[in-house]
Amino acid sequence: MIKAELKSEGTFRFIIDASIFNEGVLTKALYWYADSFIIYWSKDDNNIYEVILELKPNANKMYTYEYVTHKFNQDLIDYKNRDLVINETKDIRNILYVKAFANNDDFEDFNLVSEK
Repeated sequence: MIKAELKSEGTFRFIIDASIFNEGVLTKALYWYADSFIIYWSKDDNNIYEVILELKPNANKMYTYEYVTHKFNQDLIDYKNRDLVINETKDIRNILYVKAFANNDDFEDFNLVSEK
């Protein structure tokens, strides 16, 4: 995140660098705020997202600037980390899926422990 500010009571503005947090990460992080906030977001030509969270009138909880800023930043980092792990382990997962659903005769099992 680059910047966070309190625009007015119950309205929070975040400026986020899209080269750090991609649209998928941002979407996943924002999903959990849709129950209590109206979400506005846009992306400019400089690869920067502007996100505005506006508290819904029927929200049953008051949110402080410190809480929302901390929580949203943590959520962005959490989903960024999940995205990295998914991408790093994609090939291993695919191999396991293929092996799990394939006929056992199609694969040879290799003994990785040398016999003496």
